[in-house]
Amino acid sequence: MINLIMAIQILSFFFIFQSISRYRFTIREITIWLAVFLLIGFVSTYFIGVWGAVTLFLCFVGISYFKNHKTITALGVFYGAYALVMNSFLGYLAADPLTRLVEFIFRQSSANIDDLPYLFTAMAPPVINEIGLRAVRRYVPQLNKEILQKSSRVILFPVIVLLMIIIISVYPILSIGNTTGEFSSFHRTLLLGMWLLFIIALLYMQFQYNHIQKREVEKSKSEQLVQLKDYAAQLEKIYDEFRGFRHDYANILLTLEDGIYREDWEQVKQVYEQTVKPTGQLMRKNEYSFVKLRNLYVSEVKSILAAKIIMAQQMKIDVSLEIEEPIQLIQMELISFTRVLSILLDNAIEAAANTEAAKLWIVLLEDPAAQRIIIENSSGENICLRRLGERGYSSKGKGHGLGLYNVQQILKENHFVSLETETRSNLFSQTLILRKTGERK
Repeated sequence: MINLIMAIQILSFFFIFQSISRYRFTIREITIWLAVFLLIGFVSTYFIGVWGAVTLFLCFVGISYFKNHKTITALGVFYGAYALVMNSFLGYLAADPLTRLVEFIFRQSSANIDDLPYLFTAMAPPVINEIGLRAVRRYVPQLNKEILQKSSRVILFPVIVLLMIIIISVYPILSIGNTTGEFSSFHRTLLLGMWLLFIIALLYMQFQYNHIQKREVEKSKSEQLVQLKDYAAQLEKIYDEFRGFRHDYANILLTLEDGIYREDWEQVKQVYEQTVKPTGQLMRKNEYSFVKLRNLYVSEVKSILAAKIIMAQQMKIDVSLEIEEPIQLIQMELISFTRVLSILLDNAIEAAANTEAAKLWIVLLEDPAAQRIIIENSSGENICLRRLGERGYSSKGKGHGLGLYNVQQILKENHFVSLETETRSNLFSQTLILRKTGERK
């Protein structure tokens, strides 16, 4: 029974870690990692007692290292420290109530129930943690991992330091309690102080995140204002061109009418070549892609599309935009979506600019099941689709390759969003699919 309880305690750390990190594991990965955890947990506990849990922390950092493409991140360290502290915290809180509950239930039984409180206490932390996280995620917006990682010095580092202080302070007390079988009033007070410090650390993390997110939103709005001003200037230019065309329209008709009346076909041909034909070319100019933005009612996305279209036109790229149906909202958290959209458009513009017949197509489609954003560009590069999205891989050479890697990291946090990539003769296409199966995040 003791070995079973120890195995459950070891596995509890893993389940709490998985719950907070939300890493996806295959059955093979789960089998391997659980075997590694049990082996390391039993061996380390045998030699150093409760301090064996610290070796599990190193395992958690290792898992994050592999899950983040062999990169150690502050977020990965936080997940490991959280699992250690939360498992100990919840186990300590649950121990006395579960012991009293077991004694009450089996008060008239003659069976040996000495190990049952320890068994239930070992099982309690991951269950309580999962219930707590589900409740928090239901009523509190999910934290954006990209913001957490980008602002890790302000948000995560202080929290990690506090969690390390808690671990160093709590585990000697737990070790003494395991040896003596009880905690002194001083130790209980110190443990209570550490748990309060843990709660303060999490509240600090939430406060700093909200502050930085608010700052990001304000920065985004400022950028959108500049982009919308450029968009308005472009529309004003289009309006001036049409106003000039309308002014000349009557004169063109009079001249054609006169030539036709006198059967002066040379004059009719001259009018066509000098006025009508250039007007047709004017109407086909890609500046008029802006008119299609009228069907897009999400100002944040409209401003980005306007800015990128202007950028592409300045680089002599022929741009085509199609938004046939009105789009009222985006089925994805806007900060993440605008980040993904900007990266995809920047990559498409950069690739198209390096081709002779530079073209860019942007299509926004909506149906009852999903929204689709199709970005297609002319391309003269050989692209390995299998490696696309790997950290550091790029057809442009060294120093590039983080854009699509960042896109993949963002999409991992949005389970109802996917990216399809296709390449064919001199064309490269990416389709971002936002399924409406889940709730908008």
